[in-house]
Amino acid sequence: MEPPSTAPGPVRSAWRGFRAALGHMAGTRHGAVGCAILLVLAIVAIFAPLIAPYDPLQQAQASLTPPSMRDLFGTDNTGRDIFSLVIYGTRTSLAIGLGAAFGALVLSGLVGMLAGYFRGPVEAILMRLAELFQTLPVIVVVLFTVALFGSSFWLLLAAIILAIWPVEARLVYGQYLRLRSMDFVAAAKVADMSTIHIMLREILPNAIRPVIVQVALDASVAILIEAGLGFLGLSDPNTVSWGQLLYVAQDYMTIAWWTSFFPGAAICLAVVGLNLFADGLNEILDPRTRGRAGGLQS
Repeated sequence: MEPPSTAPGPVRSAWRGFRAALGHMAGTRHGAVGCAILLVLAIVAIFAPLIAPYDPLQQAQASLTPPSMRDLFGTDNTGRDIFSLVIYGTRTSLAIGLGAAFGALVLSGLVGMLAGYFRGPVEAILMRLAELFQTLPVIVVVLFTVALFGSSFWLLLAAIILAIWPVEARLVYGQYLRLRSMDFVAAAKVADMSTIHIMLREILPNAIRPVIVQVALDASVAILIEAGLGFLGLSDPNTVSWGQLLYVAQDYMTIAWWTSFFPGAAICLAVVGLNLFADGLNEILDPRTRGRAGGLQS
């Protein structure tokens, strides 16, 4: 009978890698705080029905009541519990922020890879397109898209992706320009590896590290864009979001401060958490600080 294999399986290896990444993040100046904030927000978003004391659309209470033991964040102009609204709004705002950031990563990664690897006409067309979007103000791109196609959740997500992808595309493009002439790429070509294999398996793992930090920053930008659109009344009316709560609170800021304070505080908390997380990633990936951060775990 053969002894059981002691080699770690893929699940165990992934878990060890995840724990190592958390350990390195905990050793950075700001990464641990950012991770803690994002973890709390993720738990709130996932377990919103268990955390929120009321249905977010329930309107059976007195309107504009201040914070109390019954209504922790008070109520809005229609008697809805603001604490429950903020809890459920975490789902929408985080989904917009993270979804737009990763959607932009996919789009920008494809554009940057093709432009940086193939050069020539492909590079000229794709990078001029990226420059065109980059020269347009972000809010103009989003407002134009929303005004033209509507403000449903998925259209809003697509509009934000179109507004933030050029920065990541230029980062990927720059990395591919630098790496395509490296010796390991030349060796892969000599070994007759396919172009797709070289682009995805050889260059991409080395090119993606600086882009990851930008993804975290873009997630915070996407949350701010959604909040701005919600404040203007252009977010999806069928979903609860922090920006939409600010829109409702505009007429009551002077007489009911809590209607705008708590949604605004939630937006600030998410943006600060994402920026601290990005700062921690930057420390881990920076060769000048990587050894110092990792050394704390040894």
